[in-house]
Amino acid sequence: MRAPLALVTLLTVVASASAQDLAWQRSGTLLYQHLGRLHWLAAGHGRKVLYDFIDPNSRPNHVLFERLAPLIRRDDLTIRQIVVAYLTRTSAGKAAAILQSPQPLQVLDEGEARFMRKTGAGITPVPVQPQTQYILHQNFQALTAVEGNPWMRFAPILIYRAKSGRVRVFQRRLTNQRLLSILASVAP
Repeated sequence: MRAPLALVTLLTVVASASAQDLAWQRSGTLLYQHLGRLHWLAAGHGRKVLYDFIDPNSRPNHVLFERLAPLIRRDDLTIRQIVVAYLTRTSAGKAAAILQSPQPLQVLDEGEARFMRKTGAGITPVPVQPQTQYILHQNFQALTAVEGNPWMRFAPILIYRAKSGRVRVFQRRLTNQRLLSILASVAP
Protein backbone atom coordinates (compact mmCIF):
# COMPACT_ATOMS: atom_id res chain seq x y z
CA MET A 1 0.00 0.00 0.00
CA ARG A 2 1.42 3.39 -0.99
CA ALA A 3 1.30 6.45 1.26
CA PRO A 4 -0.62 9.40 -0.12
CA LEU A 5 1.63 11.89 -1.92
CA ALA A 6 0.63 14.72 0.44
CA LEU A 7 1.75 12.68 3.48
CA VAL A 8 5.08 11.79 1.87
CA THR A 9 5.62 15.44 0.93
CA LEU A 10 4.77 16.59 4.45
CA LEU A 11 7.14 14.06 6.04
CA THR A 12 9.92 15.11 3.64
CA VAL A 13 9.40 18.79 4.48
CA VAL A 14 9.38 18.06 8.24
CA ALA A 15 12.53 15.92 8.00
CA SER A 16 14.25 18.57 5.89
CA ALA A 17 13.30 21.36 8.30
CA SER A 18 14.45 19.28 11.26
CA ALA A 19 17.81 18.58 9.58
CA GLN A 20 18.15 22.26 8.69
CA ASP A 21 17.39 23.29 12.30
CA LEU A 22 20.08 20.86 13.48
CA ALA A 23 22.56 22.30 10.95
CA TRP A 24 21.76 25.85 12.11
CA GLN A 25 22.21 24.77 15.74
CA ARG A 26 25.60 23.16 15.01
CA SER A 27 26.67 26.20 13.00
CA GLY A 28 25.44 28.52 15.75
CA THR A 29 27.51 26.59 18.30
CA LEU A 30 30.62 26.92 16.13
CA LEU A 31 29.91 30.61 15.63
CA TYR A 32 29.45 31.11 19.38
CA GLN A 33 32.91 29.67 19.97
CA HIS A 34 34.31 32.26 17.54
CA LEU A 35 32.34 35.31 18.73
CA GLY A 36 34.67 36.14 21.61
CA ARG A 37 37.50 36.70 19.11
CA LEU A 38 35.50 39.22 17.08
CA HIS A 39 35.51 42.95 17.71
CA TRP A 40 32.47 43.79 19.83
CA LEU A 41 31.29 46.61 22.07
CA ALA A 42 30.10 45.66 25.55
CA ALA A 43 27.11 47.34 27.13
CA GLY A 44 26.85 46.34 30.78
CA HIS A 45 29.04 44.19 32.98
CA GLY A 46 26.65 41.40 33.91
CA ARG A 47 27.24 37.67 34.16
CA LYS A 48 24.67 36.84 31.45
CA VAL A 49 26.12 37.46 27.98
CA LEU A 50 24.13 38.08 24.82
CA TYR A 51 25.78 38.67 21.45
CA ASP A 52 23.89 40.90 19.05
CA PHE A 53 24.83 41.62 15.42
CA ILE A 54 23.89 45.24 14.74
CA ASP A 55 23.76 47.40 11.64
CA PRO A 56 23.51 51.11 12.57
CA ASN A 57 20.57 51.49 10.17
CA SER A 58 18.53 48.53 11.42
CA ARG A 59 15.16 49.59 12.80
CA PRO A 60 14.52 46.22 14.53
CA ASN A 61 17.93 46.52 16.20
CA HIS A 62 17.01 50.02 17.34
CA VAL A 63 13.81 48.67 18.91
CA LEU A 64 15.80 45.90 20.64
CA PHE A 65 18.34 48.49 21.86
CA GLU A 66 15.54 50.51 23.45
CA ARG A 67 14.11 47.41 25.12
CA LEU A 68 17.42 46.05 26.42
CA ALA A 69 18.99 49.26 27.73
CA PRO A 70 16.87 49.47 30.89
CA LEU A 71 17.24 45.72 31.53
CA ILE A 72 21.04 45.52 31.50
CA ARG A 73 21.51 46.26 35.20
CA ARG A 74 18.25 44.64 36.35
CA ASP A 75 18.92 41.34 34.58
CA ASP A 76 22.70 41.22 35.15
CA LEU A 77 23.42 41.44 31.40
CA THR A 78 26.34 42.13 29.16
CA ILE A 79 25.29 42.85 25.58
CA ARG A 80 28.21 42.31 23.23
CA GLN A 81 27.29 44.26 20.13
CA ILE A 82 28.99 43.10 16.95
CA VAL A 83 28.84 45.90 14.41
CA VAL A 84 28.17 44.95 10.78
CA ALA A 85 27.38 47.20 7.82
CA TYR A 86 25.23 45.84 5.02
CA LEU A 87 21.73 47.30 5.10
CA THR A 88 22.16 50.66 3.39
CA ARG A 89 24.80 52.72 1.62
CA THR A 90 25.42 54.74 4.82
CA SER A 91 25.85 51.69 7.07
CA ALA A 92 29.62 51.39 6.61
CA GLY A 93 30.30 55.08 7.30
CA LYS A 94 28.11 55.02 10.42
CA ALA A 95 29.72 51.78 11.58
CA ALA A 96 33.13 53.42 11.04
CA ALA A 97 32.05 56.44 13.09
CA ILE A 98 31.24 54.06 15.95
CA LEU A 99 34.28 51.80 15.68
CA GLN A 100 36.84 54.54 15.02
CA SER A 101 35.70 56.69 17.93
CA PRO A 102 37.68 56.78 21.18
CA GLN A 103 34.27 56.31 22.87
CA PRO A 104 32.36 53.93 20.58
CA LEU A 105 29.53 53.14 23.02
CA GLN A 106 28.84 56.84 23.47
CA VAL A 107 28.62 57.31 19.69
CA LEU A 108 26.32 54.30 19.42
CA ASP A 109 24.12 55.48 22.31
CA GLU A 110 23.83 59.00 20.90
CA GLY A 111 23.11 57.64 17.43
CA GLU A 112 20.35 55.44 18.82
CA ALA A 113 18.89 58.40 20.71
CA ARG A 114 18.63 60.26 17.36
CA PHE A 115 17.44 57.24 15.35
CA MET A 116 15.12 58.13 12.46
CA ARG A 117 12.97 55.56 10.70
CA LYS A 118 14.07 56.62 7.20
CA THR A 119 17.76 57.28 7.84
CA GLY A 120 18.70 54.95 10.69
CA ALA A 121 21.03 55.89 13.51
CA GLY A 122 21.66 59.60 13.94
CA ILE A 123 25.35 59.21 13.25
CA THR A 124 27.32 61.19 10.69
CA PRO A 125 29.13 58.71 8.42
CA VAL A 126 32.93 58.96 8.26
CA PRO A 127 35.45 57.43 5.82
CA VAL A 128 36.19 53.81 6.64
CA GLN A 129 39.81 53.24 7.66
CA PRO A 130 41.52 49.98 6.58
CA GLN A 131 41.51 48.48 10.11
CA THR A 132 37.81 49.26 10.45
CA GLN A 133 37.12 47.69 7.04
CA TYR A 134 38.92 44.57 8.26
CA ILE A 135 36.78 44.46 11.44
CA LEU A 136 33.56 44.95 9.48
CA HIS A 137 34.60 42.23 7.04
CA GLN A 138 35.42 39.77 9.87
CA ASN A 139 32.14 40.53 11.63
CA PHE A 140 30.16 40.12 8.42
CA GLN A 141 31.94 36.85 7.63
CA ALA A 142 30.96 35.55 11.07
CA LEU A 143 27.36 36.60 10.49
CA THR A 144 27.21 34.80 7.16
CA ALA A 145 29.19 31.73 8.32
CA VAL A 146 26.23 30.00 9.90
CA GLU A 147 25.40 27.11 7.59
CA GLY A 148 22.15 27.72 5.73
CA ASN A 149 21.98 31.17 7.33
CA PRO A 150 18.35 32.30 7.22
CA TRP A 151 19.20 35.58 8.96
CA MET A 152 21.06 37.52 6.30
CA ARG A 153 18.43 40.17 5.67
CA PHE A 154 17.12 40.27 9.17
CA ALA A 155 17.98 41.67 12.54
CA PRO A 156 18.20 41.48 15.45
CA ILE A 157 20.20 38.32 15.74
CA LEU A 158 20.86 37.25 19.32
CA ILE A 159 23.25 34.45 20.18
CA TYR A 160 23.66 33.18 23.72
CA ARG A 161 24.36 30.13 25.83
CA ALA A 162 21.22 28.95 27.58
CA LYS A 163 21.09 27.52 31.08
CA SER A 164 20.75 24.10 29.43
CA GLY A 165 24.26 24.57 28.02
CA ARG A 166 23.04 24.75 24.43
CA VAL A 167 23.84 27.70 22.23
CA ARG A 168 20.74 29.50 21.03
CA VAL A 169 20.48 31.67 17.95
CA PHE A 170 17.37 33.81 17.91
CA GLN A 171 16.35 35.93 14.96
CA ARG A 172 12.97 37.55 14.72
CA ARG A 173 11.26 40.60 15.90
CA LEU A 174 10.92 40.18 19.59
CA THR A 175 7.75 40.52 21.55
CA ASN A 176 8.23 41.68 25.13
CA GLN A 177 7.19 38.22 26.33
CA ARG A 178 9.72 36.47 24.07
CA LEU A 179 12.52 38.84 25.11
CA LEU A 180 11.81 38.21 28.79
CA SER A 181 11.78 34.47 28.10
CA ILE A 182 15.18 34.71 26.40
CA LEU A 183 16.64 36.79 29.25
CA ALA A 184 15.37 34.25 31.78
CA SER A 185 17.04 31.42 29.86
CA VAL A 186 20.51 32.98 29.44
CA ALA A 187 23.15 31.17 31.47
CA PRO A 188 25.16 33.22 33.96
